[in-house]
Amino acid sequence: MAKDETFDRNALALEYGLHYKIPKLERESDDDYRVRLSGELRTRGDMIESHEVFSGRRYDDPEQGSMGLIAGIFGAMAQELSGKKFSSHDPERQIGDDLALGVVIRDGGKADDALGKIFGVLGPEAGMDLLDSHYKRDRK
Repeated sequence: MAKDETFDRNALALEYGLHYKIPKLERESDDDYRVRLSGELRTRGDMIESHEVFSGRRYDDPEQGSMGLIAGIFGAMAQELSGKKFSSHDPERQIGDDLALGVVIRDGGKADDALGKIFGVLGPEAGMDLLDSHYKRDRK
């Protein structure tokens, strides 16, 4: 999949921020605002919107790729159904954990076994590290 150079990953965050009346802070970059807003929406229970904001794409966008928001929604749902939230103390990290778990699920892994091993060894903050390594592999 070729990268779309005209795609603005932050545009949807600015739109949702206006809709939800969550303003961008003074001197906050668009990227920082996107991440903060996605965390705030996740805390409010707006799973789909939080992952749309984080990815910059709508749930039905065919260009979202394997790290798209559907993976995040799968991960968030798995955590809700299992009663486990790995980084509930940090909403921005929770988004990363949602994505990491979603990738594991979509890759055919058994979520409880895989997560137990990953987060048991690396700790609850491992989601972003797993996500980063998987994302880099996809871009090659």
